[in-house]
Amino acid sequence: MIAGLLPRDSKPIPRRDLSSGRSMDTTYQQAALAASSVRKQFGFVPDPSSSSFHNAVRARASSLPGTPILSTPSNLAFHDLTDGQIAPKAAKSLLGLGLKFIVTPRKTTGSLEATSDRFQRDFFIKIIFSGGDEPALADDTLKRSKLYVKSDWNPTECDVPNWACLRLSRFLNRVQCLFRERRALSNLLPHQEALLKSLREDPSLLFPETDKGLGPCSVTFDQYVEDCLVHLRNQQCYTRLSEDEAMAEVAMLEDKIEKWLDKYELTIGRMATKYIRKHLGANRKSPFGQFYILYKIHKGKKNGRWPTRPVCSDVTSLTHAVGKWVNEMLAPVQQAQESYFQDSFALKKTLDDMEVPPNALLFTSDATAMYTNIKTEPALIKISEYLRENAKQFNHNKFDTEALIATLHLVFENNLFKLGDTYWKQILGTAMGTPPAPPWATIFFALKEMGLLPKWSTFLHFYKQFIDDVLGVWLVHPDPEFDKKMWLEIQEDMNSWFGLEWVCTDLTTSVYFMDLTITIADGRLETTLFEKAQNLYLYIPPHSSHPRGVFTGLIFGQVLRIRRLCSKQSDAGGQIKQFFTRLLARGHTREFLQPLFKRAEENAANYLSRSTEEHDRLRMSKEAKSSDQVFFHLQFHPNDPPSRDIQNLWREHVSHPPGEAPLNTLNNLNKCEVGFSKLLEQV
Repeated sequence: MIAGLLPRDSKPIPRRDLSSGRSMDTTYQQAALAASSVRKQFGFVPDPSSSSFHNAVRARASSLPGTPILSTPSNLAFHDLTDGQIAPKAAKSLLGLGLKFIVTPRKTTGSLEATSDRFQRDFFIKIIFSGGDEPALADDTLKRSKLYVKSDWNPTECDVPNWACLRLSRFLNRVQCLFRERRALSNLLPHQEALLKSLREDPSLLFPETDKGLGPCSVTFDQYVEDCLVHLRNQQCYTRLSEDEAMAEVAMLEDKIEKWLDKYELTIGRMATKYIRKHLGANRKSPFGQFYILYKIHKGKKNGRWPTRPVCSDVTSLTHAVGKWVNEMLAPVQQAQESYFQDSFALKKTLDDMEVPPNALLFTSDATAMYTNIKTEPALIKISEYLRENAKQFNHNKFDTEALIATLHLVFENNLFKLGDTYWKQILGTAMGTPPAPPWATIFFALKEMGLLPKWSTFLHFYKQFIDDVLGVWLVHPDPEFDKKMWLEIQEDMNSWFGLEWVCTDLTTSVYFMDLTITIADGRLETTLFEKAQNLYLYIPPHSSHPRGVFTGLIFGQVLRIRRLCSKQSDAGGQIKQFFTRLLARGHTREFLQPLFKRAEENAANYLSRSTEEHDRLRMSKEAKSSDQVFFHLQFHPNDPPSRDIQNLWREHVSHPPGEAPLNTLNNLNKCEVGFSKLLEQV
C-alpha cells in the first residue's frame, strides 16, 4: 500500500535498521518516490497515523492562500460498456463529474476587445431604434419565425448622440481596467488532468453519450464502429456511396434546393430565404450530416451487444436550414392532431381533469425503431394528401402547400451523411436528428389514428401520442374472453400501418409514461415522477466552471417541476428531499443548498397559486421589460471580477452617472426617449 511507504512528518524514517544493521536506503527511496507521486497528484502527502480530519486540516493549512479546496462528489459513476470493463478504473473520478462539467480555463479573461466591439454595436443599435421597431421587423415572416439572418450593419459614433459615445467610452475603459490576464487554478486535481490528457490521446477508447440522458459511458473504438455498422448494414435503409457518388449526389441536391428557392421565394419570405441561402453557402465545404449512436442502456444487453439508437446530425448538411423551415411549417399541423400534447405538464393538466370509470385500466405502447421504420414513399404520399385536403385549415400560417410538399421530398429523400471517411445515403426511413423528424413522425401515425380512434371509441376512454409513445385508458368489457379478443385486435390494428410495429404493455392500474408514473386511484389518475434505474444523477458539481446562476436555475427548475408533476404533496416532498440528498452527494453543501431550496419552494408556491390568465399577463410583462435592457456578452471565468463590479461601473458611468440625467430619460437623434437602463451579463 502507498500509505505504508509514506514518510511521517513526526518520525523521520531511519537510514539503518539498528537491530540487524541492514541498510534502509532502498525503503527510503521507495517512500520518497511514493510521497512525491502523491504530492504531485493531490498537492499534499497525508500522514497515515493521523485521522482523516487532521489530514484535511493539514492540507488546508499548507495550501497556498486563496487556493480553493475542490469538492469531491461521493456520487461518481459512469457506465463502462467495454467487454471485460477495460476502461481505466480512475476514469470514474473524471467522467463521474458528468458531461456538463466545465474545466476552468488556464487563464482568466484579459483583453475585452471582442466583447467591447460587440457591446458597442448592441448599445448603439438599442439607442438608434428606441421608440420604434427595428427595420428588420417590418418583414412579417421574421415576427413569427426564428429563421433570420442577423444584420451585419455596424453603426458608427455619427449615428448616436455625443452623450452615448462619452458614457460608453468611460464604461468600457473602466471595465477593461478590472480585467487582467493571469494564470488560473485548475478545478481538476493533477491526476484528473493527467487522466483527461491520456484519455484524449487514447485512440482505442471512446466516451459517447447514453440514450435518455443516463450519463457518460465508455466503449472501445472497434466496438463503437461495429455498433454503428449494425444499423448501416441494413441495406433496406442505407446504401454506401463512393466519394465520387457522394459528391455527385450533393451537387444534384444543391441544384434542387436552389431551384426550389427560386420558385417559392415569395412564399417562403425574404428573411427565411436569406437564412436558407446563408446556411447553404456555409455548409458547402462540408455538405454531409454526421452519423453517430446513443447507447440504450435502459434496454439492457441483448445477444451480447448493447442496443443503440442511430442519430444523424444534419447541422453541417445542405438540407439543415431547409429542414428548419419544414419544422416550422409542420409544427402547427402536428399540434392540430387529436392525440397531440406538448409535454408532461400539459398531459398532467389533462389527466387531472379526467374521471376514470371503475372498469378502466391503463396501457402504454412503444413503437419499435419508429424513425427507421417509417417508409419514406408512403409517408410522403399520405402526408401530402392530408396537407392538400386541409390546406384551408392551416392557411393562417401563410405557407404554400405545394412549397411545403416539395420541401418534404428534398429533406426526407436526401439524407446524405458520413461516418468517419465513409459516405452513406438513407434510402428508407427518417433520420433522427433531422429538425422536422418529430412532427413528421407524429403526423404520419396521426393519419392512422383518424380512423383508429373512432373505431375503438367504445374501448378507448383516453388516448394520447408523443412521437413513438402512446398512453391509453382501456375500458374492460364484462366478458373476459371478448375483452381479450378486442385487446388483441386493437394491437393488430395499430400495427397495420405501413410496417410500423407497436409493442403494448399489459393492461394494469399503474404505468410508466415519459417521466411520469401514472396510477388509477379512486376514480382519478394520480401522478408522480418516474426515474429510470440506470440514471446516475450526475448533477453539476459545485467546482465546475459554471456561473452561480446555473445552480440556482437547476434547483428552482427541478423543485417547480416536482411540485407541478406530483399529485400528492407527500410524494413531492419526498422527491424534493431526494433531490437535495443527490446534490449533497455531488459535493454541494447544506449551507449553500438550504436557502436556495427555501426560495425555490416559495417560487413554486407562487407559480402554482397563479391562474392561467395571471401567467399570461406575467409572461407579457416580462416580454415588455426585455426592451428595458442591453446585454453584455462575456465568457465566464470563476476568477474574473464579479458581476457586481461591472454593474457598479454601469450605473456610475452609463445608467445613472452622478450629476447627469438618467439614461432612460435621454433622447436619441430622432428625439425618441431611449427608455432602457438595465445591463444584463450573458455568458
